[in-house]
Amino acid sequence: MSRMGWERIEDQEELEKEDLGMRGRLIFLRLFIVAVLGLLLYRVWWIQQTLGQDLQAQAEENRIAVLRSDAPRGVMFDRNGQPLAVNLPSFNVTITPAFLPDTEAERQAVYARLSLLTGVPVTNTVQQQALVAAANPELVSIYGRLAQIYNAPVGETLDEAGIVPQLPDSIAGIVDTYSFAPYLPAVITSGIPITLAYTIEQESIFLPGVRVLEEPRRYYPSSEYTSHIVGYMGPIPNENWITQLGYQRDDRVGWAGLESSMEIEMSGQKGERQIEQDWTGRELRQIGLEKDPVAGLNLHLTLDLDLQKQIYAILEQAMEANRQTVRVDSITGERTFPEIEQAAVVAMNPQTGEILAMVNFPTFDNNRFGTEVPVEYYLGLARNDYTPLVNHAVSGTYPPGSTFKLVPLSGALQEGIVSPSRRLRAPGAIEIPNRFAPNDPGRAQQFVCWIYPGEHGFMDAWQGLANSCDIYFYKISGGFDQDGEFVEGLGVNRIARYGTQFGFGRVQGIELPLEAAGNLPPNQNWKIQTYGEPWSTGDDYNMGIGQGFVTATPMQVAQMAAVIANGGFLYRPTIIHHMTDEAGNVVFVDENSQIVARAHMGSDGRTILQDADGNPLNDPTYNVKFDSNGEYIYQPEVIDALSVDRQYIKVVQEGMRLVNTRIDDDTFYTGATYVDWLDEFGVTTAGKTGTAEYCDNIAIDRGWCRFEDIIQRRVLPTHSWYVGYAPYENPEIVVSVFIFNGGEGSAWSAPVACNVMAAYFGLGQYADGLTLQAWQDSVKPANRVCNSTTFNPIVDPLYPFVVEEPAVGEQ
Repeated sequence: MSRMGWERIEDQEELEKEDLGMRGRLIFLRLFIVAVLGLLLYRVWWIQQTLGQDLQAQAEENRIAVLRSDAPRGVMFDRNGQPLAVNLPSFNVTITPAFLPDTEAERQAVYARLSLLTGVPVTNTVQQQALVAAANPELVSIYGRLAQIYNAPVGETLDEAGIVPQLPDSIAGIVDTYSFAPYLPAVITSGIPITLAYTIEQESIFLPGVRVLEEPRRYYPSSEYTSHIVGYMGPIPNENWITQLGYQRDDRVGWAGLESSMEIEMSGQKGERQIEQDWTGRELRQIGLEKDPVAGLNLHLTLDLDLQKQIYAILEQAMEANRQTVRVDSITGERTFPEIEQAAVVAMNPQTGEILAMVNFPTFDNNRFGTEVPVEYYLGLARNDYTPLVNHAVSGTYPPGSTFKLVPLSGALQEGIVSPSRRLRAPGAIEIPNRFAPNDPGRAQQFVCWIYPGEHGFMDAWQGLANSCDIYFYKISGGFDQDGEFVEGLGVNRIARYGTQFGFGRVQGIELPLEAAGNLPPNQNWKIQTYGEPWSTGDDYNMGIGQGFVTATPMQVAQMAAVIANGGFLYRPTIIHHMTDEAGNVVFVDENSQIVARAHMGSDGRTILQDADGNPLNDPTYNVKFDSNGEYIYQPEVIDALSVDRQYIKVVQEGMRLVNTRIDDDTFYTGATYVDWLDEFGVTTAGKTGTAEYCDNIAIDRGWCRFEDIIQRRVLPTHSWYVGYAPYENPEIVVSVFIFNGGEGSAWSAPVACNVMAAYFGLGQYADGLTLQAWQDSVKPANRVCNSTTFNPIVDPLYPFVVEEPAVGEQ
């Protein structure tokens, strides 16, 4: 039955109201949807107008990729062509996930065979879980929560905390890690032997996705002999190398030595190939032409590797002999064996500034850094008190002691403070009144000579230097006015001026990184500004004997002697003789390490000079010369000249010659106290000993610095120094020897320097072409070169003994 007409009017009105409400909500919903769509359309339009180009560029960047290929890194040679740093092939086993079999069983078979060949486990999940289960659960829970809080990997956190060792990556784990880029090869293991590389390549047809890729590995044939000079490589240190210098994340760069300071020159220029790729990274096609890589420059060093090895053996034996020699405390009588762990030797050509050898102890094996940075080994070196990673020859600064006396003597003669023949009274000690209480003898300061309580008597310039008389140098450095004897004294300003000309207190510009300037106070204000105390006459006295605030590197001490040896010129020290490109051209670079010129000798013997692009270059500032064999002749650079007359330089030379003189068993000078020099072998030498007091962190930690009430002064340990040159008439070599905590310079450093010179000139046991019998005779005490009462090294010949042919008729 129809109900039409039966509804009540009230019900109809209610329905009409509900219908109107529904229509209103629908209209609002429609308007809201239109507004949202309008906003979205506006957003699309805004993005297109404002970000369209950027987004298009990003899309293009995702589609277009630039593949870079490494350039061959430059190699290093010594001055005779012996290799110091070379590139060797290293083989990495890789898997490209996209090329693995589709079925799980076949994939596991590939993993199993590869694991058998390489030793890398297929998976280590079960073993890792077993290690976690066996560990302390409370510690695992605590460190696990800490890792989650700091968003760090739990496994690595437990491993670094020493709770659960983290097993090496497995094949399955590596593949899973790199699955986001299925067409890029993931390295399973690296540095495999070449025989294994051949085996895997032969089986690669049955191992889909597995390939052996060759990668260059840096190798250092001279390892610990030259590790401080050559250096080593490691991963890029920070993002700036990527964003600013254009390196890639997996590149290795120089971390130390020449590998670091000459990184730009040796790294070369990468090759480039532009490709189009899909979203998985698979190459679709190449775009444009490929740009070939440009090999890095090769470094030809001034270093003589044979001499370097001989000095290494000499210094090593000297340090061991010093360790085994009992020292008796002059105050307490205590007998101890010294701690001798650090030393350095610098040998250089005084006429050019070329470094012939630079030996450091303690040393390290830079081949350990060939493929990675071994953390435990690196931390062990970094935590060593004697800092094996530091090149102490150029970066270590120490009080130079009496070797520095060449500076005030040169200055005093030039300034007319004393004449060479003026004799100054040299008692064992002198006292300087306190400037604020001159009449109070209790506040006077005593300065003693090393010979105290003995004395030297009257000293002129030659005798003062030969005897290393501290009193003589106190007076000419800080002045003296007592007992009718007046000496003006140089003072800090003039000592600093001449010291700078000798190379102290300045960076001289050797190519090695972290060259230290040392410390040479420039004036009296320096002490007020640095320590808040006024400069005193005592500071002048200490400065004049290479103590107090003066510090220097072993290379700077060698440079000082070189200035005297060559007649007054400070040459820029160099460890690089020249650089060559892959074509053999001698290459010159600017301050930004960019190539500006190339040179080689033409077929007619004339020098051909070109710019970086190979165009002829006519620039007289390039003084390029080659010898008759086509070898480049190094051109030295003078960076300063000593403002001292030649006649006074001659006096200093003669004093240094006297240092090494032994007249008879009872008459000798400081350098000849413990060693017979090379006069019997036809080589005249000159030098200066040094025994420098010090009190650094090592000495303080070990209790070596103390104050003795009996003598009312400090008792300090001493470094051992010697610097000298030969031949005296026409110097070819300067040798600087430093032994940390080594004691007397005349006892330990002087014999080292004598043997270094003997090795350079090929004298005695160091001669070339010896038979076994001749070498055995040369090391006998009666025939020994540089015979010493402290130690006599026996250095094995660098090359095999000459076999003596039997005479005719002998069987």
